[in-house]
Amino acid sequence: MKKYILIPLVAVAAFTGCQDFLVEDPVLAQSNELTLSTYEGLDKAVAGAYSPLASAYWYGADFIIYNELKTSNGKKWIGSTWDSGRCNDLYNLNYDPNNTSSLWGYAYFVISSVNNVLDNLEGKETPDVTAQDLNNLKAECLFLRALAHFDLVRTYAQPYCYDQNGADGKGSHLGVPVVLKTDPAGKPARNTVKEVYDQVIADLLEAEKAIDPSYVRAGVTDSKAVVTLPAIQALLSRVYLYSENWQGAADYASKVINDYDYKLWTPEEVEDAACYSVDVPTGGEVIFEIYGNKSNSYDGYHDGLSPMCGPDGYGDAGASTDLKNLYEADDVRGTLFQEKDGVLWTAKYIGKGLAKPDLTNVIVLRLSEMYLNLAEAVVRGAQGYNAPQALADLAAQRGATAQNATLEGVWLERQKELAWEAHYWFDLGRTKRNMTRTDFVGDATAKDLAWGQHKWAMPIPLREIGANGNLVQNVGY
Repeated sequence: MKKYILIPLVAVAAFTGCQDFLVEDPVLAQSNELTLSTYEGLDKAVAGAYSPLASAYWYGADFIIYNELKTSNGKKWIGSTWDSGRCNDLYNLNYDPNNTSSLWGYAYFVISSVNNVLDNLEGKETPDVTAQDLNNLKAECLFLRALAHFDLVRTYAQPYCYDQNGADGKGSHLGVPVVLKTDPAGKPARNTVKEVYDQVIADLLEAEKAIDPSYVRAGVTDSKAVVTLPAIQALLSRVYLYSENWQGAADYASKVINDYDYKLWTPEEVEDAACYSVDVPTGGEVIFEIYGNKSNSYDGYHDGLSPMCGPDGYGDAGASTDLKNLYEADDVRGTLFQEKDGVLWTAKYIGKGLAKPDLTNVIVLRLSEMYLNLAEAVVRGAQGYNAPQALADLAAQRGATAQNATLEGVWLERQKELAWEAHYWFDLGRTKRNMTRTDFVGDATAKDLAWGQHKWAMPIPLREIGANGNLVQNVGY
């Protein structure tokens, strides 16, 4: 019986004011009988499954831009030379089922792709292909499936800590469909948020057991852009933090901090975003990133992060003075801004000097986050680790005063350290804090957003609701 790769409907390009084109409907099913019949074919299929992560609708642009412009980290410099009209709806929290994130289609494409590989690994051992070779592919697939489900549930559902009914418990509200088997005719319903998180954690724990600790995919330009054991463990730390397993978050952060050769960037490496403009990083903080590469057909090149986040392109995704003013005079992170004619942008996506518009790598997991995960988890009750020391170690490499080991201190340090890396919006949501903006020029009703309001979860694209009658739209849309 033939197997198929199911490619879900990809919604019309999200936020039409932020994009110049519509996404064409892809072919819905493609025979893969030959592709998945050999180890070589399976290996190539796994390599190809990384590509959509670089899409302009995912880490190539929108996932970063959307989740920063919705907070006090971002600003639309309306009326400036760089105001092309892109992202206005997003900045003003004006999203609806016709005007929402297009992550849905791309993430489920990755999930379907890796599911097909997972379904076809059995029996592929040969004298040249060991069981460990197959387990390494399995681990890569499980990581990619976990990351896709995690980003989906963070985008289209209220945070884990939200309790819609007041009695059912955290995570009992609607999340996204958990898809573990490819079914071209499938119309899965939404699982609860807890069920999604449970599957994400199960996939990562299984990946951790399966992968060779020294495994790095062969033939890649950037070894930090593929799945490794520390990448699996770093993502586990983050997922445990979001799901309020404080001990798990601290334990896995500690594994990454202590068991590998990653080092906190020095002030010299951070200054003027030097560490963010490296083509192929070695050493340092990067654990897992998306490699910016024009030859990747998914890469958000013309509407990517570098053109959108700087004065040499569209420049619509600006940084706010709210953010810049957080940094002390000697804090080297205060140099991570571009400024022209009074307009600010983050310098984390200045590019690598390889093209015009320029290309940039997008860091998904790095060492600083592990220090911050550990510190917050300890403040919340995890045992066996030193939160003040973790905060002091990080501050020492930034030229900053160490924050007190309180929730407020950790949260402030997270905002300063991880700004414009798609953390702050989700950090506000998972910690039940309101979103407030001071440096804001836009719809007055969007200046602030109280925690728990329906706009903390983006609507599912209307086309997905229409194609799958088992999907229930989010409340408020």
